[in-house]
Amino acid sequence: MSNSGFPEAVFLRRADGTGYGFFYRSDADYRHAVDSFVRPILRSFSGAPVPGQPAPQAHLKTAIATFLGQAFDKAVPAEVGAEGVSRAVAACVADVFDSRAPRVVVIERKDGPLAVRPGIEFMRHPGFPLAIVVDADAHGGEAHFFTSDTDYRRAAQAPPGPRCWLPQIVFRLYARTPSVMAGRPLADGTEGRHSVEFRGISFGLPAPLEERAGV
Repeated sequence: MSNSGFPEAVFLRRADGTGYGFFYRSDADYRHAVDSFVRPILRSFSGAPVPGQPAPQAHLKTAIATFLGQAFDKAVPAEVGAEGVSRAVAACVADVFDSRAPRVVVIERKDGPLAVRPGIEFMRHPGFPLAIVVDADAHGGEAHFFTSDTDYRRAAQAPPGPRCWLPQIVFRLYARTPSVMAGRPLADGTEGRHSVEFRGISFGLPAPLEERAGV
């Protein structure tokens, strides 16, 4: 799998096909996300060790697992939000892959433990989106995942709702897409109109992005 040294995308994927998608623009951007989560935790352990207290790295692993557990359980506190999850996700990837992470990483929870693996399927671009991300925060946001074109069409042709509305717009606008589509909600402050700015993410590989005829 192509390796850029830092993860350009990390997907936290729940069993029900929902989750989060986060994008890191550069190694510096990724490292900043990692450090913003890791450093405050390790700083709290500065000074002489306290007998019976967990080692700093053990405490860090517990903190990562706690944050990601909340994300999988759909119980992220409002004050943490998607951006807080993006930092815990970055710290998780750094802990697992150390110096060089895959270009795309997937975090899943199967029968309890977290599984962190290269997301090689997102590099294959089958012509429909495997992930559609609401690119609302600094690093991304909530996402919907699809395992097949049938799965995608079923969701995209269902009536939109407050928790699932972006796939319907992607389906209406595009006949073929890269494996990842990100949509940033926009609002016109003067006229009160809302729109979505889309980008297809190909990870440097050939990928289709074809608008539907007549759109």
